[in-house]
Amino acid sequence: MITNPFNEYKNEYAFDNVYGHLIEILKRNLDTSTQSGAVHLDIGCGYGAIAEHITGEVGRIYVGIDANKSGLKSLKDRGFETHEHFLESQEGALSFFERVIGDRKLGSISMLDTLEHLPNGLSILKAIATLASKHRAMVAISVPNIQHRDIGFKLALGSIAYTDAGLLDHTHVMMYDYDHLDRVLRHAGLRICDQNHVRVNHSDQFFPRDHPVLQSATTIRAFLKYIRAGVNDQDQINQFVVAALPCEPITGPTFETVHDVDRPFLSIVTRTQGKRIHTLVEYFTCLAGQVCRDFEVFVVGHRLSLERQIAIEQVIEDLPLWLKDKTKLIRVDHGNRTHPLNVGFAQANGRYIAIHDDDDIPMGHWVDSFRKLAIDNDGALLRCVSSLQNVETVSIRGRDGVRSIGKAAPYPSEFDFIQHLSGNYSPNNTLAFPRGVFHHLNMRFDESLTTTEDWDYIMRVASVVGVASSPEITGTYQWWETGNSRAMHTDNEWTLNMAWIQEKLDSRPILIPAGTVRKILSLWERAEHVNFLRSEIDRNRNEAVDQQNLLREIDDIINSTSWKLSAPMRWPKRMLGARSSRLTDYLGLSVQQLQETRRRLLSSRSWRATRPMRAVARLFKVPPN
Repeated sequence: MITNPFNEYKNEYAFDNVYGHLIEILKRNLDTSTQSGAVHLDIGCGYGAIAEHITGEVGRIYVGIDANKSGLKSLKDRGFETHEHFLESQEGALSFFERVIGDRKLGSISMLDTLEHLPNGLSILKAIATLASKHRAMVAISVPNIQHRDIGFKLALGSIAYTDAGLLDHTHVMMYDYDHLDRVLRHAGLRICDQNHVRVNHSDQFFPRDHPVLQSATTIRAFLKYIRAGVNDQDQINQFVVAALPCEPITGPTFETVHDVDRPFLSIVTRTQGKRIHTLVEYFTCLAGQVCRDFEVFVVGHRLSLERQIAIEQVIEDLPLWLKDKTKLIRVDHGNRTHPLNVGFAQANGRYIAIHDDDDIPMGHWVDSFRKLAIDNDGALLRCVSSLQNVETVSIRGRDGVRSIGKAAPYPSEFDFIQHLSGNYSPNNTLAFPRGVFHHLNMRFDESLTTTEDWDYIMRVASVVGVASSPEITGTYQWWETGNSRAMHTDNEWTLNMAWIQEKLDSRPILIPAGTVRKILSLWERAEHVNFLRSEIDRNRNEAVDQQNLLREIDDIINSTSWKLSAPMRWPKRMLGARSSRLTDYLGLSVQQLQETRRRLLSSRSWRATRPMRAVARLFKVPPN
């Protein structure tokens, strides 16, 4: 490349590699009919794999610039204009580019897989941006993606492998992901207007093939793929290919500075439709009495009428000044009941984010209990306990109020992951979600769900960051006798949503918290015991049926005409002390003993002697006994 004339990268053109993607992005953004004869400047051209396609498909005059003599000779032998140059400074590069272009019209510029080799990349980009601005030319840039999952997965498990070429080319001096590329271009005075990235399932970093994180059937790869794919869509991008236009450069540091952001401890997201203003007032009254005030509140008004919006704004206006300053109303006029949660979480600045509906009651230590729990469990999903209270709306002197019905019952004191697989035992007001799962892992609420969206989110978050539980009761979850969410949706809708959530959980690997194996073993042993009891019951039931059938057969034999007529044949045994056969003699025998008795009776001399009589009876259809 330009920075090292001794390195050569001779790659062939293909429609699905960086060269083909560049031609495609130029063709769909350039009006070739109005700029006949314009120059395309290819900076870091190498062997000019795109040269013929620039002239034949884009309709530009190709001009290549590089420091590698072999590549330039190849281009020159093919009849293309070339210039040898080693990029060292912004001023020197701009001056050289302008001399190359002269009084010709510059239509477009490309710099493919070159920027990452430049120690002074920003300066060279500024020169390119100045040239592009003067000629109103489009700039196409490509760089390898440091975020490809082949690199990330191995690096997470302690492996990094620089190579002669590719994503971790040993001559790269700068590594780029999309955000860093965008930031550098904006500082140079270029704004991305289109993209046509090269995606590959397996990059050149897909080695060694026996690494468990690269083998397709391993659980660890499946889990990392699931988490990584949710963050952004860059996990399979091999090379970024972008088109950019000149713009006003941004100022400030090009690189991120390491610093802690001063955040409130808790952001509270409160959905409301403004239908129960009296409960919203009560809710804010409880927030005003919090022991810990290190929180902010986002009231997300969903599909509010003007009248309800004004009512909510009045509630906020009447708050104590300190709480009013921490509270913001956000209007959301579209989406189902799940959409406001994503909007509220996106606005949240706190280290943790809690959902608290406008009709539930937080106790005075609600925020403080989460804060204490986070001290030793930073980053985990925090859970306290809420009591369930059935309530109804009443009118007192013309004003709406809330009346409890029956006794309050607390939810389970600990979060049991196995128990939660079958249903939600943690209402919204018991939980505080770590900010990072939403803002860094991009874990959003599933807006295809019309119910149980909170349970779905709880299980997905819990399976990644775990749960820290406190037995403290910190609030009341109010269940309305009429107008509750359960009644607003059909049973079939609830069932389908629950089935979909369980299907999602079952379709991917999940992390389970410590102690879960013991619970699973306990459940397994209990299930095995139940199965054993059931098999014993079935076996005993079958044995009883067999005993009854055998006793019936024996009874038929000893009470048959054949048996009675053959009684004289058994007299000698009776004279020796043998008793005549009675059914009561066989009632306590096992199946095996009854089978042996039946066999003995049927094979006895007296029963065999009366066989002709039974044959004649069958012939004339007379009952055989």
